[in-house]
Amino acid sequence: MVGNLATYLVQSSQSSGVDINIHLVLDEKPSRQDQKLKTLTKYVQKYPQGWKKRLELADLLYGMGIWQEAIAEYRQVLERQPQLINVRLQLGKILQIMKREAEAIELYGSALALSCNQGTQHHIGGLIAVCKNEIQKAISAFDAAADLEPDKVVHWLALGQVQKGREDPIGALEAFSQVLSLNPDDIVALLHSYDALMAMGDFQGAREQLSRAIALAPDDFRVLQRQLDQRCGMKLVLGKEGKQTKKLIGSALRQAPHAAEAYKSLAYYHLYRGDWAKGVGVLAEFAQQHPNHPSAWYYYGQCLFHTGEYQAAAEMMLKAYSLYPNDCEIYRALCKILPVAGRLEELQPLLEEMLERFPERWSIWATVGRVLVESFQDIERGCSVSAKGIQLQPQLADAWFRHGRVLALALKHQEAIAALEKGWQFLLVAGGYLQSVPAAVWLGDSYRRLGNDALSRRWWEEACVRSQELKSFNSAMADYWQGRALEGLGDTFEAIAVYGSALSQQLFYPARGEVEETLARLQAMVQKNYCP
Repeated sequence: MVGNLATYLVQSSQSSGVDINIHLVLDEKPSRQDQKLKTLTKYVQKYPQGWKKRLELADLLYGMGIWQEAIAEYRQVLERQPQLINVRLQLGKILQIMKREAEAIELYGSALALSCNQGTQHHIGGLIAVCKNEIQKAISAFDAAADLEPDKVVHWLALGQVQKGREDPIGALEAFSQVLSLNPDDIVALLHSYDALMAMGDFQGAREQLSRAIALAPDDFRVLQRQLDQRCGMKLVLGKEGKQTKKLIGSALRQAPHAAEAYKSLAYYHLYRGDWAKGVGVLAEFAQQHPNHPSAWYYYGQCLFHTGEYQAAAEMMLKAYSLYPNDCEIYRALCKILPVAGRLEELQPLLEEMLERFPERWSIWATVGRVLVESFQDIERGCSVSAKGIQLQPQLADAWFRHGRVLALALKHQEAIAALEKGWQFLLVAGGYLQSVPAAVWLGDSYRRLGNDALSRRWWEEACVRSQELKSFNSAMADYWQGRALEGLGDTFEAIAVYGSALSQQLFYPARGEVEETLARLQAMVQKNYCP
């Protein structure tokens, strides 16, 4: 990799006692960290007035995730060399990650006062805006910095990360593409581009970016993470391919032995092999060994949910929430789990909380809107909340699809069709398939509800065609959606075959429960019609 840039996972303990994992981008991972730490510590104790070795010590502590000590060392460096802007920015970054925004803003402000470079000034202004959660202001600032200094990767990366954080994959991809035009081997930009393409449903384009990342940095933890998610979804867990997947999991576990993500990969490896008890057990043990790690309880809860243990899943996810109520993925998971667990009274107060905490994220509005309509029968409020999602991301196909689904659940099928077809127009530009299959099924359902059998059949046939593309990404879910379309088309025998295939490929709950019920109904119907 150019410049030896790589991402590394470190575990940091917060002042609240919660353990969090942070991905750091370092020029080079320090070797023999413990010995180097001892040597540098001894040196700064012997020469307390020096600053260069103290800065080296602070950087080492940062790379090891020992942030309280790193903060103290960086502050001492600044006492001796107050003009070091980069040190102020680095210290501000740590404080920002630790959710100590007021202190970070103070550091960034002092760096801004020292800077004479316009591009740097705009960039720092963007950092301050992010701390204040003034997202649009941050985007404008990073944009201005990139306009002034288009050859500086740091501005484009910051712009792309803010766009990604506000769930704007189109804007994020544009920024990361600029980084890759400057340095095609930038591993961070490649990974972020992969994530943006996946969010747009373009899993084929995403695969290309991931393949480039694997070629450049096969041992990078975040590369391994994404590679393992892809391999497990493709069911590469048996035979020769399964051995390769297991080998990659072993590499991830050795590199980050305290990372919940690595154990998640191991758990789902077992799940996709059909050994659900073993998979759940992996995450149960990890959570018990890391009780202050919210990601441990999050992945454990997700695993229980996917294996149909809804009550236990709710308990684990609420545990994750109690440890770290700042993660939108935990909120999103609670919106899926609590309704099927019959615990709506615990979900209701979280809905407004979600909207207040994550006002820039379109998917949060779509999620809350769906829950209000589907679980609370609050039709008008739910549709209104969901509509905010398409206001935030008017060019994103998935935002229109999700809003269209909410409208359909509210039995507003004419409006649902308009939203779904609007999303389809953007999908053609994006060229993705992930969201196109369910969207086609939903369009078929809504047209059937309005009595238009010709168009409903056309969309279900479209879903059958597109599900073939989806098979190479996640064959179980492809079969699930194809079964839904075939059922709509009245092809009962083919629907039974495809649903059976989905179950044999470890289709997870709640879709599995739905398919089991549907399969029993279809088989009973066939038996009734064909038995004398």
